[in-house]
Amino acid sequence: MKLNDPKTYALGLMLVSCLAGTIGRADDSLSALMQRMKSDQAVRVAYQETRTLELMEKPWKGSGYMYSLPPDLMIKEQLKPERLLMGIKGDKMFYFDPVNNVRHQGEMDQDIPMSLSIAVFKALMNADEAALHKMYRVEFASLAQGWTMRLKDKQDSASGFSIDISGLPQQPADAIKVRQADGESSEFTLRQDAEGDEVKTTVTRLYQELLGQ
Repeated sequence: MKLNDPKTYALGLMLVSCLAGTIGRADDSLSALMQRMKSDQAVRVAYQETRTLELMEKPWKGSGYMYSLPPDLMIKEQLKPERLLMGIKGDKMFYFDPVNNVRHQGEMDQDIPMSLSIAVFKALMNADEAALHKMYRVEFASLAQGWTMRLKDKQDSASGFSIDISGLPQQPADAIKVRQADGESSEFTLRQDAEGDEVKTTVTRLYQELLGQ
């Protein structure tokens, strides 16, 4: 996992959809949870991220905001340790490093295993349970103390790759852990910060910045 790899930042975009709405009850089904993940409003999520990397002595830490604007736009704005923008709209990925004035733009390829973790956000955002099952082996549990969902590589469930999403009963997701097959991992703590028209205005401005407009 490279700190400046656009695909690394795309991993985090899926988290926004887990924060939209109230989710998780003791009697939940996966289908019911997926429906509550879907939102028709712009959402802003505050996040803190810790990455454990094989070649680094200390974990890397970052923080910022994630934004979702239905039906198909998501943006991650990293503010610390330096500002970076990552966006996905439809099947296109965008990356902007304003400090070094570097931009990337490309297509997502869901047939490539590395892209599965990027594409999962689309299934979550659109409450597309069928697509989620197509990409991953899904394990879901809902108990009195909270709910959990684990996504594993469907082609190789023993690869070591997994995404764990969890939250308290009747609460949005508050924790995500992404484990790579090579043992590196990213952990996120999440808090829905705002939603509505003001957030929509911010998302539009950030998207224009990503496009260089």
